[in-house]
Amino acid sequence: MNALTTEIKTRARLLLKLLQNQNVAANKRALILSRKQKWELPEEWQLRHCLNLAAVDCGFQHWEQARDILGGKALSDADMGDFWHGAEVGGYTNHWFSSYAEALVQLHAHPEDYLLPYRRHYVVVGVDYIRALGVNPDDASWLIIGNDVVAGYGSMSWQTLAQQRLQATRVERFEKVWDVQQSQLDLQSTADEVQRVLKSFVQQGRLIKIPDQRKKRLVILRWLVDQLEATRRYSEAEINSFFLGFHEDYATLRREMIINGLMLRENGVYWRQLEDVDVAA
Repeated sequence: MNALTTEIKTRARLLLKLLQNQNVAANKRALILSRKQKWELPEEWQLRHCLNLAAVDCGFQHWEQARDILGGKALSDADMGDFWHGAEVGGYTNHWFSSYAEALVQLHAHPEDYLLPYRRHYVVVGVDYIRALGVNPDDASWLIIGNDVVAGYGSMSWQTLAQQRLQATRVERFEKVWDVQQSQLDLQSTADEVQRVLKSFVQQGRLIKIPDQRKKRLVILRWLVDQLEATRRYSEAEINSFFLGFHEDYATLRREMIINGLMLRENGVYWRQLEDVDVAA
């Protein structure tokens, strides 16, 4: 296993530790990534879940894809993921091509540019795009591979550039994106908004539906958690019974409480988190 895949495994272990310690920012990120991939949230986070989350956080679909691509084992026609793309380059111009041959023609016409894989397609980009990816455009590795990441795939030069890109994803996604302060502000509801949500989703004291929209769902979760005793410890059977009094999908409500930092759990015992902390979708 090379340094690239080892980095993913290291991040996964760190994420697992944070999730087990009920870190709010880590829970937020895990929720975002799981919803993006349409993965069901586990009752208990394990390393295999976090390997997948860490891989998705770097632009791959799952751990197996990240392991093959970063390990230099991907086939020539494989989906290479979004590793060489990302939100940080969304405003930069690139030339998109469905075939490698077409992209290569563009690169030969503009040898100062750079050819990158994008899923099963290809883009040719300028120097500013490369800098925005967190990769050094003046690195000697570019000269060795002819500014062509596809042609250089798996080589030592490719590994050097991929390491720079991977390090940039640590800065962009593993640290900055996990800052929840702005998300907390975005998800605050006014008193009028709270009343409208409760009127729409609660009838005769029961939920008619768990809201899909994150902001509305948080209104419902806060309404529910406020009905728990502040200092009481609940067994899992007791907390399940409590949620069943409001909606048949008690498992989702219980899980959402934990993920959103409204409740804490340890050894099958649940209690209210008295410090109200929000997370974003």
